[in-house]
Amino acid sequence: MNAAIAFLVSMLGQTLYILLLLGAALALLIGSMLLVDSQRVLRWNEYLNRWISTGQSSRVLDQSRDLKRIVYRRHRLAGLVLLAVALYALDVLVFNFQTRALVHHFRDLANPATLQLFVEGARLFLIVGNALAVLAGIILVLRPSLFKGLEGWTDREYAARLSEQVLNAPRYQPDEWVRAHPWVAGVLAAVGGLFVLLSLGVGLLLW
Repeated sequence: MNAAIAFLVSMLGQTLYILLLLGAALALLIGSMLLVDSQRVLRWNEYLNRWISTGQSSRVLDQSRDLKRIVYRRHRLAGLVLLAVALYALDVLVFNFQTRALVHHFRDLANPATLQLFVEGARLFLIVGNALAVLAGIILVLRPSLFKGLEGWTDREYAARLSEQVLNAPRYQPDEWVRAHPWVAGVLAAVGGLFVLLSLGVGLLLW
């Protein structure tokens, strides 16, 4: 388990490093182009700057789907599956999960004591959640009708339509600012990209 966590952390770290490197190189290139030929960059921006609305996909996601009949029709099978998964997760979290290895891999992101407290808190939260899942699995197997009262309180529909009206509105203020101040935007992008590239390069050499 520890080897799998170490491998996953290593892969995520390398992927994040490559993405930061590519983003910084792109920022340096665009910033330099803004200083040399801003009109060309603005034409690229006009070609690429197309509005993609999430309204259609959110309407599909907002449709309510009733799974109670499926669960109650096969409540013993659903309860046994939930029980098995929760017991396995509890076994891993209680007996096989070492927070020290995870804290060691992320030691550069925050204070080790704070990171240890955060990881331990997440681990305890997952343990409590899986313990409740074990109880829910037992109830599903033996007496699923006990969930009727809880369902009446929790079975509510939450739609994203109200927040969608705010989040789904286009905002062109950054484009207009870059169009009005191409030289300033180019300097900021080039200096920021160069700083990140140098920082990543120095970190790689030291590592």
